[in-house]
Amino acid sequence: MKPSLRIGNVGWTLLALAVVSWVASCSKGPTVPPKPLAQNPQTELTYAPVQYDTTTFRVHFYWSGFDDDGEVKRFHLAVDNDTLRPPNQWPTTTSKDTILLFLVDPIKELKVHVFKVAAEDNDGHIDPTPASRAFSAKTIPPRSQIDKGPAAFNPVVGPNFTFEWSGIDPDGGETGGKVPVDTFQYMLLRVGGIADLNTPPTHDPLLGFDQTRYTALIDAAIGDALPAGDHANLHNDFSDWKWIGLRGLKLRFRNVTPGEYVFTERAVDVAGATEKGLDFVRNIRHFTVTNRNAGPLLVVRSSILNRALDGATGPDDFARKQLQIFQGETVSFSWLANADSYGGEIVGYTYALDDTSTFPGLDVRQTGATFQPSQLSPGNHFLYVRAVDDGGLVTNLVLPLLIVHPAFKDPGAPRSILFVDDSIVHLGNGSGPNDQVETQWWTERGVTGDGPLIGLGGVPYTEWDTFEQGFGSTEGRKQPAPNDLAPFTTVVWATDASNGGSGQTALFKTVAGGDYSELQGYLRAGGTLILTGWNLAQNTSGRVNDTFKTGGAAQNGICAAYAPGSPEFDRTVFARMYMGIDNTVPSDQGRRQAGAFDFTRGIPTAAGVALGFDTARVDTGNYSFGTQFPTAPGDPTPTFK
Repeated sequence: MKPSLRIGNVGWTLLALAVVSWVASCSKGPTVPPKPLAQNPQTELTYAPVQYDTTTFRVHFYWSGFDDDGEVKRFHLAVDNDTLRPPNQWPTTTSKDTILLFLVDPIKELKVHVFKVAAEDNDGHIDPTPASRAFSAKTIPPRSQIDKGPAAFNPVVGPNFTFEWSGIDPDGGETGGKVPVDTFQYMLLRVGGIADLNTPPTHDPLLGFDQTRYTALIDAAIGDALPAGDHANLHNDFSDWKWIGLRGLKLRFRNVTPGEYVFTERAVDVAGATEKGLDFVRNIRHFTVTNRNAGPLLVVRSSILNRALDGATGPDDFARKQLQIFQGETVSFSWLANADSYGGEIVGYTYALDDTSTFPGLDVRQTGATFQPSQLSPGNHFLYVRAVDDGGLVTNLVLPLLIVHPAFKDPGAPRSILFVDDSIVHLGNGSGPNDQVETQWWTERGVTGDGPLIGLGGVPYTEWDTFEQGFGSTEGRKQPAPNDLAPFTTVVWATDASNGGSGQTALFKTVAGGDYSELQGYLRAGGTLILTGWNLAQNTSGRVNDTFKTGGAAQNGICAAYAPGSPEFDRTVFARMYMGIDNTVPSDQGRRQAGAFDFTRGIPTAAGVALGFDTARVDTGNYSFGTQFPTAPGDPTPTFK
């Protein structure tokens, strides 16, 4: 019957499905879905130069990384040629930024660079597409200068010399500012020489020195050597002369072969750029080397000297004129040496009085000594001063001293006068008395005409004629030395106005023009001075650095010479301290009607007052006439007090 058949078929079908399901459930179990593929980390440059742009040589990079199926553990970095290697060979860091300094072409001061960074995740996978940036780094070249060493214009130095220099990198600081340079390059060129050691040489010898030629040649050496081939119309190959690099600010040369040399230096900044535009003097020096170093220049000064003594150089000093000093003075000496002419440095001084076996040890702070009267007994002495530089070179200065006993101070010493005739033709400018009249006025008549002025009372006098004493010498008039002054209780000094060019008065020489002021020493020892003459302030005041060998007394600048702090102020010490002059004014202001007068100051000593020498008859000028002195017959009579 059909209905039952359909049901049966259906039942079979369901049974079959049940069996199949049962069979399946009896296998290995449910199937696990496949695992997803691992994801590579990603890298991004968050701050860096614009692609293919130009920036400074100091670059700050920032980056970041992320990983969809883990975390970034580190980064791999590479610059320039290292970027060609596999990223797993690059240096690693956990930081997310760094500052890198990039080199530039030393000539062009510009260079292309590439920077790449790749992230690495916790599974050790490295970003196969690193973040990358290509750019050009640029720098501003440094600038330097020679600070110490042989001068530029062919000085003569010994085989041992030193150069010192300094430089500034205008953009080398961490923030792009200025910083000192510590890397330099130099060449020591021997004029006419050749650096090629081949036999025979394959390069040309340097040409004779010419400042323009050598400056151009060195300035063209922008590479690692002097140029080869045609340059500045020179068909020569000098490329065997190479730049030599060093770090530091000093270079000592020792035992250099004698000859003519050119030294040059240039700065190199941290980016590798070299200095351009080298200049003679600033970067280039020309000098000649001999086979002997003279040593440092040693200069000695003293509390009793008008100026410094002539400097000494080398171990053997020249024969110096004996310095005469009156007994009883406390004398201070100071000294200073300089070795800049060959780049040396002073490392110590020492000194001795008389006995050189008692030289103290070298001390760079030992720059002076003071000797008490008890150490300077009458007679001959020698002061030895020594300076030593960092190369062991020695300079000795030997100063002979004569300590003179002031005999006029001895108890019971008779009164005696030295009349110093320091005039030749006219006392003044032609309108004053001549030399003969002046001398006669002092030695042959008194104020009333009844006897010699300085011979009154039977006081003996001796005449010292400065012209006769210096006759035949190159220095002209000669002043009395301390041992010439020592016997006299009083010195009367009459001088004229001939004090310019090569005809300085002896008064100027003894007060301001020589090393030592004999007259000041005499007064400090207690002597008495009567000074008369023409232009006394000018005759006793010197211009800066003037001596009887090189110049004369202060002239147009005398007004400024009395201003405290002026360069000439120290040269007016006699006029200020012994004559009482504390100021000067221009001639158009120094008229009688303005209150000016000739006589300035008289300072009688106690002994002078006791003897009655405390008054004087002085021309104070004629106020109504308005002139300093009678200039012609018939002029108004001066006013006396």
